[in-house]
Amino acid sequence: MDISKKSLLTPAEAAKLLHVAPTTIRHWAQIGRLPFISTPGGHRRFDRNDILSLMSTPKINVKNDFSILIIEDDKEFADMLTQFLENLFPYAKIKIAYNPFDAGDLLHTVKPDVVMLDLMMVGMDGFSICHRIKSTPATANIIVIAMTGALTDDNVSRIVALGAETCFGKPLNFTLLEKTIKQLVEQKKATS
Repeated sequence: MDISKKSLLTPAEAAKLLHVAPTTIRHWAQIGRLPFISTPGGHRRFDRNDILSLMSTPKINVKNDFSILIIEDDKEFADMLTQFLENLFPYAKIKIAYNPFDAGDLLHTVKPDVVMLDLMMVGMDGFSICHRIKSTPATANIIVIAMTGALTDDNVSRIVALGAETCFGKPLNFTLLEKTIKQLVEQKKATS
């Protein structure tokens, strides 16, 4: 059956319509971003109108475009985060640094508005990267959002003391992350 005529869509059909991976659709259903019904067999189905309303959700527009640098050594996680951010902010320029050399290079060539920084990486220390970003005049105004699988009071207070705006635990709360990025970028644009 033609996908454009169906009122209830499978995760694969919804993903195709939104140009995202089926895993993204399942995640959005899990976190409550996308309503669904369950079939008697336990499969999720999505109402076409819910998909269409998600497609028309206001996003940061071209006039307010910005750039995000993800510094993360876990390629799978970084790629998934990139896909999520591209869906939220289609006009944002998003780059990934998987190692310290690329991180340093991209900080100065991309000049990102936001850095998503993993704290615990092989061969990289997120704390020292944050310190370098915030203590260098050319990069000091970059918004740093830290991420860690070891969300302890000590790690959070240490990274915030180094200048990060906030710190998220992994797995990420994507709804809160979206609100945080929008709020921080709007504040930055209002004060610059």
